[in-house]
Amino acid sequence: MQKTKIIPVLVVAAFLTAVVAAPAVYAADPSQDSFPNTAQKAGAYVDDSVITAKVKAALVEDSQVSALKIKVTTRRDIVTLAGVVPNADAGQHALQLAAAVDGVKDVKSELTVKAS
Repeated sequence: MQKTKIIPVLVVAAFLTAVVAAPAVYAADPSQDSFPNTAQKAGAYVDDSVITAKVKAALVEDSQVSALKIKVTTRRDIVTLAGVVPNADAGQHALQLAAAVDGVKDVKSELTVKAS
């Protein structure tokens, strides 16, 4: 499968995951009497999933970063990258790619440099 075909699949998969998970977010809310608050939480979850998918797509498209070795999580528009990178420059580049994605408020690093 070509790299360009993976990106739309990742975006669709993230969206479907968010849609499927939204009822679980609602069911897990202890204050179910506040529907607008729950709807906001579900919306935030969907937004975070979309941001995660976009960051993963940016990493996949880039030849300097091994997207398979970097885990991306997003919470409240803050992206965290975790995993192993070959050198500090690659780690910095991955952080810059994530920061450039629309909707990202901040990027945190839990990246480690591969020992030689």
